[in-house]
Amino acid sequence: MINKEEKREYRKVSNYEVRQLQDSNMTEITGYIAKFNSVTELFEGFFEKIDPHAFDNTLADGHNIFLLYHHDWSKPLASTKIGTLQLNSDDVGLKFTATINNNISYVKDVIELINEGLVCGCSFGFCCINDSSEYNSQDDTITRTLLEVELSEGSLLCIPAYEDTEVFARAKMIEKEERDKLQKQKSLEIRKKKIEIELELMN
Repeated sequence: MINKEEKREYRKVSNYEVRQLQDSNMTEITGYIAKFNSVTELFEGFFEKIDPHAFDNTLADGHNIFLLYHHDWSKPLASTKIGTLQLNSDDVGLKFTATINNNISYVKDVIELINEGLVCGCSFGFCCINDSSEYNSQDDTITRTLLEVELSEGSLLCIPAYEDTEVFARAKMIEKEERDKLQKQKSLEIRKKKIEIELELMN
């Protein structure tokens, strides 16, 4: 059985809009959890982009998706189940609108950090269901395309390069897996070509 915690990955985007709702204790935050077809270099030689339909199934299945502070499950800000988090895909990416309650103590801290500019972007946690990889032999790079993901949460945070060393290790593991897979494909293609040549010589 696949351990989803071990398979969970994180990606980041920056910029969102914050506005205080009039005559209420609620704050609305709008932005993008992910942007489509935007190539990002996760580390040297390994690039990634998100297919525009990558979130279609995960949004349609109706499971609860959270907005968190810094990927901390003890600090939820909004969720799709209770209607305080709306998610929809457009031409740019996966857009979110969250309505969060200022009366919650840590929410006050988050709003203050946003106003100070210390919290200034988003990240999201997901498990990859389906992907594809393309190897460029000219510059020895791999571009991975996320075709389908299972989204668990989006987060407001200060956008570190990686969430922690475990995420970096997971990213490196993905690179090795993709390189091994591409190498096997290359070996099979070479073997197939050799067999075709041998068959031609026999005829």
